[in-house]
Amino acid sequence: MRRRPPSTTQLHQDWLAQVETDGPFLSLPVLKDMWPNGMEPLSDVDDRLVTFKESHAAWEQAFDRSRNGSAEQYADVAHSWVDVVLDVLAEWEGYRVARGELPADLVVRSPGETIAVHPDGALRGRDGELGCLLRVVPPTDSLHAAGLDGWSASETDRMAALLRKADVAVGVVTDGRWWALVWAGEGTTTGSGVVDALSWREEPRLRDAFLTLVSGSTLRHANPERRLPRLFERSVLEAEEITEALGVQVRKSVELLVQAFSEARLSAQGKGLDDPLCEDPDEIYQAAVTVMMRVVFLLFAEERGMLPTPELYRAAYGISDLLDDLQGRAQREGEENLDHATDVWHRLLAVSTALYGGANFDEVRMPAYGGSLFAPQRFPWLTAERSDGGLRLRVSDRVMLHVLESVQVAKVGGQARRISFRDVDVEQIGYIYEGLLGYTCREVDAEVVLGLVGKDGEEPEIDLDTLNEIYEESRGAKDFAARLTDWVKQTQPAAKLVSVAKLAKLHDADVDEAEMNRLLKPIAGDDPDLLPALVSWGNLIRRDLRDLPYVVPRGGLVVSETPSRKNAGAHYTPRSLAEEVVLHALQPLVYEPGPLQTNDENAWRLKSSSAILDLKVADIAAGSGAFLVAAARYLADRLVEAWTAEAIVDGDHVDTGLRTRAIREVIAHCLYGADINGMAVEMCKLSLWLVSLDPTRPFSFVDDKVFHGNSLLGLTTLDQLRHMHIAPETKKSKGQLNAFVDAEAVLDEVIRIRHQLATTVDEDDPQRTRNGKRRLLEQSEQVTEKLRLIADGIVATALRLGGKPGTALDDSHTALEGALIRAFPADGSAGDQSHLHRILDHGLTPSVPNDYARWHPLHWIIEAPDVILEHGGFDAIIGNPPFLGASSQTSAFGENVREWMVHQIARGNRGMADLVAYFFLRAQQLARVKVGQIGLIATNSIAQNQTKRVGLDQMVAAGATIRWAVKSEAWPSRSANLAYSIVCLSMSLSVEGVLRYADRIPVPYVSTMLEGELSQGRGVPLRLSENRGLAFEGSKIYGEGFLLTEAEALEMIEADPRNSEVIQRYLGGKDVNSRPDCSASRWVINFFDWDQQKASKYELPFARVLAQVKPEREKVNREAVRERWWRYGEVRPGLYGAIAPHPEIPVITRVSRTVMPVRVPTTQVISDSLNAFALPGFGDLAVLSSSMHQLWAITYGSGMRNDPRYTPSDVFETFPRPPITDRLETAGLNLDGRRRDIMAARKVGLTTLYWLVSSVNIVDEEIQELRDLHVEVDEATMAGYGWHDIELEHGFHSYRGLDKFTVSPAARAEMLARLLEENHRRAAAEGKTVMTQLGLLR
Repeated sequence: MRRRPPSTTQLHQDWLAQVETDGPFLSLPVLKDMWPNGMEPLSDVDDRLVTFKESHAAWEQAFDRSRNGSAEQYADVAHSWVDVVLDVLAEWEGYRVARGELPADLVVRSPGETIAVHPDGALRGRDGELGCLLRVVPPTDSLHAAGLDGWSASETDRMAALLRKADVAVGVVTDGRWWALVWAGEGTTTGSGVVDALSWREEPRLRDAFLTLVSGSTLRHANPERRLPRLFERSVLEAEEITEALGVQVRKSVELLVQAFSEARLSAQGKGLDDPLCEDPDEIYQAAVTVMMRVVFLLFAEERGMLPTPELYRAAYGISDLLDDLQGRAQREGEENLDHATDVWHRLLAVSTALYGGANFDEVRMPAYGGSLFAPQRFPWLTAERSDGGLRLRVSDRVMLHVLESVQVAKVGGQARRISFRDVDVEQIGYIYEGLLGYTCREVDAEVVLGLVGKDGEEPEIDLDTLNEIYEESRGAKDFAARLTDWVKQTQPAAKLVSVAKLAKLHDADVDEAEMNRLLKPIAGDDPDLLPALVSWGNLIRRDLRDLPYVVPRGGLVVSETPSRKNAGAHYTPRSLAEEVVLHALQPLVYEPGPLQTNDENAWRLKSSSAILDLKVADIAAGSGAFLVAAARYLADRLVEAWTAEAIVDGDHVDTGLRTRAIREVIAHCLYGADINGMAVEMCKLSLWLVSLDPTRPFSFVDDKVFHGNSLLGLTTLDQLRHMHIAPETKKSKGQLNAFVDAEAVLDEVIRIRHQLATTVDEDDPQRTRNGKRRLLEQSEQVTEKLRLIADGIVATALRLGGKPGTALDDSHTALEGALIRAFPADGSAGDQSHLHRILDHGLTPSVPNDYARWHPLHWIIEAPDVILEHGGFDAIIGNPPFLGASSQTSAFGENVREWMVHQIARGNRGMADLVAYFFLRAQQLARVKVGQIGLIATNSIAQNQTKRVGLDQMVAAGATIRWAVKSEAWPSRSANLAYSIVCLSMSLSVEGVLRYADRIPVPYVSTMLEGELSQGRGVPLRLSENRGLAFEGSKIYGEGFLLTEAEALEMIEADPRNSEVIQRYLGGKDVNSRPDCSASRWVINFFDWDQQKASKYELPFARVLAQVKPEREKVNREAVRERWWRYGEVRPGLYGAIAPHPEIPVITRVSRTVMPVRVPTTQVISDSLNAFALPGFGDLAVLSSSMHQLWAITYGSGMRNDPRYTPSDVFETFPRPPITDRLETAGLNLDGRRRDIMAARKVGLTTLYWLVSSVNIVDEEIQELRDLHVEVDEATMAGYGWHDIELEHGFHSYRGLDKFTVSPAARAEMLARLLEENHRRAAAEGKTVMTQLGLLR
């Protein structure tokens, strides 16, 4: 029988499986697209094949002899072999660049050391540039192994450093045997693949693939899209898509496991058997997630050879090959037959037990790895047995088929792609599981719940009765679809239905009744009414992974959103981003002198290994632990370097497990994490286990390092405990905790215990075994039990009052002391804790619905006294805290928690700050004074407006220095549409003259706007009294029902002319930007600040608002907006009072690239998309139109993506306006008149007009005339200030991503400096300083 030729997929998979990859490598879809028939072979008719056979044989013989000591002879043969491979086989000859021809400064050095690395050659690119670098290194056991010459960077990492220095994308490293292809793409993690030349004779596909990839024809292809760097870039995008797909698939798989659990429960109930599940639905959800985490861990560890005795293990316990077996059975027998077997479930439970407790039989030897991931006591009901010895809970092989498929096969773009966990980073696994947070289980209490069609992995559910009610209330398919969509948005904010149009189409389509009857009959049972009811909705019911309708009857379980889900957003954080933050946060801690002391990296000196292991690094919102993993890798590399320098390890003998040993030491001594979500804590532990996995040793013990609790709630100082007060410095009479418990003695004992815990696990030392460490941790928890209860009471007492210092808070803490006296009598007798628990219940119960029945404060002083007390705080705090806007915080946490953050974290500095600002401030509180470093990612709002004022401004005013920052960049993955910032701060002052970095460019100082500046502290403008009451945001109507078309408005006025008193034109930002005359396109009902009785006299407008606005307002949380529904949400009486005396005033769109004012009539309602100015003069219009004002607005306003956001309090109130002169009046009048004429003649709006003005290619007379008018406006403005010495040099320049016709960069810098100086001069005359504006001096 003739053998079928291998498919393209098989051809590429065959050689890819033999490549040792690290980081992103070439993906199968890209390879198939580029080489659809496989790689180009060395054929028998090719002279290169003859050359290969001869050269390879000679080299292989020399290599074998070198193992017996003929190193010198081997070096010559190896050099010739490398030349043959590159020049002849890869066809570099004629394009190869010798080492001497490369730039002399193309060298990278180890920080603070004398190790220098040069390339040994290169391939010249098609356009004369360097297309590929080459390094030939001495023989080694692994190009991926840590260096042992004093620089821990591997050979592939060293090549990556050279590539980045040379701005070349790819390089080749070889010692003759091992050949590495290295890629260092811009803004990404280094990727590499290593192949073994010893195998090239037996594995020709591998040989041909490598030679094709590094060939001159691939690296120098005529089409840049087909060159190797572009193939790597495409592969990274493919990997991101796969990660996103796996995230969706894992969510659906967890839902399927919950379905399987639910079906087991219902089946047991029907048979009168014991319930196989626990009572708590959330615990059931956590168990399903844990099962998925076990599966991924096992696949990751098995495919990477991280588990012992792989052949024996695979035969007894392995799961990597089970998918192929299940798919084969399903194909042969039919998938439904897998419902009758549970072999895979039994194997998964067996391997979990073996990994946790160890295995020692049938020649299988495994240590007891331990770890809560596999602990049977976490979910004892998973392994509970029936009386006959069988499992109570059994999951079918059919379900497990789809569970395994969900993590081993990614379905992207209609294609199913098999995943290798050798190519999946720990960070990618963490992201996949972060998508499971924000969900739980609930028991169905309705007759039946249906899963609706929707976005894959985010589909909603609805009970049948509600679905029928929505249908009965609707008028036709489209109305039904719209109502159903609205219901989902209100009840399941994170879920997504298919579009309204598709819903309507599905509603009207015929149902396959025969098929749906067959599938739904088992659920409907004998109920004659239920089955036809379900069948009628067949088109809208989604299918689960088994292709069965998702229908759950009463008593079953469904996965549902928790309240936090609507504010959650899991975005994949690429490894490169976490590593960049960690690098700049930790560098100052491992080198001295280092980046805080000198700009000369060659003068840096690495600290000792003991000093490195003494560092304490935390992520206080760790999530799945990506930043802790990056910190573990970075510190481990420095530790290996230190060990080598101190001769603790032998630099002549490479130990491939050395880096793993170093990572385990770093995790044991240095790293700490915390998260509010208990499942996130488990995911973080999993990430640390994966990165430190050693086949011969138990998991790293991290239960004492990763804490479960709210990092923003809890006690941080000993004084808070001593005096039983959240703010002891404000309390007049201070109680003493020693009356109830000796806090110092307890914490000393905890410190002693934690010292014993801070070692790696060693099963040969009774104190360092996993069980020994677990007992120590339990002992610590017992010792602190009473102290923890008291600390919770202190937080609960303060939280009830929002943490606001004052008499009420003092009185509440006094009442707490009384409760403690009753709870803990001085004579040691059993007390009455009922009052104390009432305080805890009242204070810690959330005031709004959320994921937690009670807040879980994280008391850093109790959990980590070895860090907070003994060490003085954390040396570094790193991470990516959650993003949540200011307007969402009260609804997410409650008013009391919002107030707590203001008073207890922001020092009473109130402002509409994003949540990330409070994490920054908390990090500063926890960092070591004058030593600590902070490296955090935030939304770019961290450097804008009130978030900046509450966060970075306060931190810098309190002594922090911003040393390295990125102001705003797009999130580096396609899954998220947001802009982020990176901020690295130091609690210590750098040596004078040491550079900081803004947007990766060296600068003398970095401002709190994350921009470079020439001198420190210049970047905070102050609000000026002279500008108060002149600039306003427009009316926020808060209800579409207020708005009218022109026809509707005129109809109401015609019906009753009095209605003209409450119907006005409504001017919006779109009108100003797009209409040639900047006139209002809509009308609006306006009842001003009237009471309801007066408003109701206008019958038609009032009836309209009653019918269309009131129902919408009833859903609003703000009482004033909800109760006074006939008024605008924000009426702005101050605005209309200020502009009433003037016929026209200037307005500026709040979010706009033009930042350009226009004059509009005051007899209209101005919307909240506009800012209005009570400045009627043309001179004022000129000042607001000037480049000075534009630059000030762009600099000190906030940003929505790339568009400046004009906030009056931050822009106008701080802007030092010049005196209005006759020249300014004339310039403003001319600009206004001519601009109106041009817009009318061309029929264009403001946005289009200024696009023409800022387009270098537009040179017609009218546009040039407008540019000249702006030049005159600028010159008149500068003359108003008296600044005649600045050359403005107008032209086409870019600033903050905006291209404009404006002044030169040099003029801009000087103007901004002088404006800020003038702002400070005027503020000082008013008695204001930065400290008073921040509220730090009162």
